[in-house]
Amino acid sequence: MDIQDNADMVRIVEALTLVEKKLISLLKEFSVKIAKYADLPCIAFTHLQPAEPTTVGYRLALYAQDLLTDFNYLQFVKQNIVAKGFKGAVGTAASYDSLLKNTNYSVDDLDKELPSEIRSRIALISSQVYPRKSDVLVISLLSSIASSCAKFASDVRILQSPQYGEWSEPFGKSQVGSSAMPFKRNPITSENICSLARYVVQLSPVVCENAMHSYLERTLDDSANKRVVIPEAFLSVDHILISTEKVISGLVVNTEKIASNLSAYAPFAATETLLLTAVKKGGNRQELHERMRTISMRAWKKVQEGKENPLVELIKNDKLITRYVSQDDINTLLDVKKHIGTAPVRARRIVRKIEPYIVQAVQ
Repeated sequence: MDIQDNADMVRIVEALTLVEKKLISLLKEFSVKIAKYADLPCIAFTHLQPAEPTTVGYRLALYAQDLLTDFNYLQFVKQNIVAKGFKGAVGTAASYDSLLKNTNYSVDDLDKELPSEIRSRIALISSQVYPRKSDVLVISLLSSIASSCAKFASDVRILQSPQYGEWSEPFGKSQVGSSAMPFKRNPITSENICSLARYVVQLSPVVCENAMHSYLERTLDDSANKRVVIPEAFLSVDHILISTEKVISGLVVNTEKIASNLSAYAPFAATETLLLTAVKKGGNRQELHERMRTISMRAWKKVQEGKENPLVELIKNDKLITRYVSQDDINTLLDVKKHIGTAPVRARRIVRKIEPYIVQAVQ
């Protein structure tokens, strides 16, 4: 195990370095899209129901922020996973100490002969193996990256469905969407990401149990599954990162459908501001709220029937509401671009936050 565990740690660090490079490349692609769509308003969805407006760039920034957290977590894991060094059968280095007696060489000197990538991370305390807590950290990190990518891929799958129709993953000219239904454009890459991510996430309990069940100084509870879990987790995450970069770099943003959904649902979210304005100008809140509710229900019924949202016109033609708010002010207050808050500003901030990592990776 003095040979095997040290070699394993070298492989793990090398694999983490590969993951790190792909993670930076993925963050770069997200940054490009966030900057491009920072100002593009779209309807946000909570509980999969239309909510208030946001921007496409701000939504993309949510995924990028998760991936940036993963990147910083990766730095922590690289710094805190440990190798065994030369410590013998139970970690005491007794046999080495015995062999080196009456020489000018010590066990510490022996560790110094190891390559620098091992020497710099030798555990102060270990048993027959390096602390299996290191494997817990590694798989936890890979699970976190997988789940971040799967969140993005899941949302692409939702937004690619015709009911939403706002995004879609890249689709080749000769690509077959379904073997049975030629018209289909299934989000197969995003589904693949989600499928592999579910697998990676389920590996965490295995390595946690390995750390738990390595009784006393060592058992073989970890030995067999570790040979499968660690490499497959890395291979799966590698594929997930490649696939996620493919989706974000080629993401199709349907601006016409975004505008259509925005027109259908965003005015409802702006009615609160309109209500507050009317009350400030002397209107009775309860009376105005009931009038706004009644009008909104009429408009919602039309939207559900697939017709154009008549909310703005209904409000502009209501004598009670226009007693307090002019038609011009109603147009201004119900303008969706006035209801995206600081989303564009903060979307660009996350891009600036990512930039130094990209520059550093290039150098």
